[in-house]
Amino acid sequence: MQSAVVQDQITAHDHRGRSCHYCGRYRRIKDWRGRQIDTALGRVRVRIPRVVTCQCLPEPLDEEGEITALRDSESTVERLLPKRRTPEVSYLCAKHGASSPYRTAARAVCEVTGLPRLSHATVRSETTSCGEHIEDEQFEIGWLALDRAGGQPDPAQHLRVSIDGTVITSANKVEFSKFEVIAGRVERDGHPGRRFACAMQRRSLTCVLIAAALAQSGMTRRTEVDVVNDGARGMRSIVAEVAPRMAPRIIDWFHIAMKLQAVRTPIAARKGIWTPIPSSIVRAERLATKVRDALWRGKGEVAIAMLDTVQATLAEAASDHNIHEFFRGCSRTAERAAMKLLEFLRNNRDDLVDYQRARMAGRRISTASAESVMNHLINRRMSKLQQMRWNYASAHRMLMVRVELLDGRLENCFRRRFPGFRSPDAAPGPKGSP
Repeated sequence: MQSAVVQDQITAHDHRGRSCHYCGRYRRIKDWRGRQIDTALGRVRVRIPRVVTCQCLPEPLDEEGEITALRDSESTVERLLPKRRTPEVSYLCAKHGASSPYRTAARAVCEVTGLPRLSHATVRSETTSCGEHIEDEQFEIGWLALDRAGGQPDPAQHLRVSIDGTVITSANKVEFSKFEVIAGRVERDGHPGRRFACAMQRRSLTCVLIAAALAQSGMTRRTEVDVVNDGARGMRSIVAEVAPRMAPRIIDWFHIAMKLQAVRTPIAARKGIWTPIPSSIVRAERLATKVRDALWRGKGEVAIAMLDTVQATLAEAASDHNIHEFFRGCSRTAERAAMKLLEFLRNNRDDLVDYQRARMAGRRISTASAESVMNHLINRRMSKLQQMRWNYASAHRMLMVRVELLDGRLENCFRRRFPGFRSPDAAPGPKGSP
């Protein structure tokens, strides 16, 4: 039945496109050729007609008016199914290819469609071609973001961008073993919004993709954009290049707390030690608690001064041979962690704010959402659970598809790419309707 339906559709499409697009002359059929077409209901065999090329123009043109190769015959169905696969099969390949390894995705598509065999290279090709189409759309939106900002139906007053970067293994280990991927999420009114990702090592492309995500979230020239990151100024500067207004900088409290915990954990170690705790360790532990309170209340200079005292106290305890060897080792570990935290705070002292007031004012003080995006968008597919090697282009285009899939926009992308794909007009009506 599927073969009969597809054959009738091909015959009807050929009948509509039999006349020349320019002169209207009827073109005769040269021959019929057998073809195999992959559909969502399996693989079918059909006969494709080939018509004689019209010689009405000096140079042969296709239906879009572009110069094509000179040939004696052409198929009117070739443009409809260029890869002998229906758009539904291409959609399944892109969807599963962005969710799981390509070989696993190929098996999943075969189980769903009933195809006897599907190569993983086919799934990769469909995923990358879909990602290229999505990238072109997002590039156009991001390039004209501020020019079209005035026509937003629902402009946003405030947007929050959580952005972070990670590294994945490179396929070309001769030049470099890893390369960076930048990803994040735009939040509007406290609700998660548009995601974005870029694996190409081009700052301009990253800026355009971020601008596209902001524009689709309602950015205008009056919108204030708040960026929360782990202290890397390069991440914030990428957003600042495309955002018209930027909120004051703020350092992520999560990374400050982690670095401070690395100082406090060795100091508080007591397991299996019954000797008296040295007074220097007790003083350092008490000062570390005060450092945390000072940072939380926005007293950055006071916290830096107290942390400097903690570092000097731990250095003295690490070199004191009168105390137990266990406490000397803990002091050396805590001293190294205190030096790293002290350097981090000095480099970002201008971005330290009153985190208590910022939280009460509704500002986000943690990049937990960015860490969640990195795990959900990149690590689950590319690094942690699936140890794979990537190059720039394939990783970037696969991420384009994965972003659209997680945002629930992949189906709309295929509707724009293939007119009539899952069209509401072709969907069955409710039960009992005519």
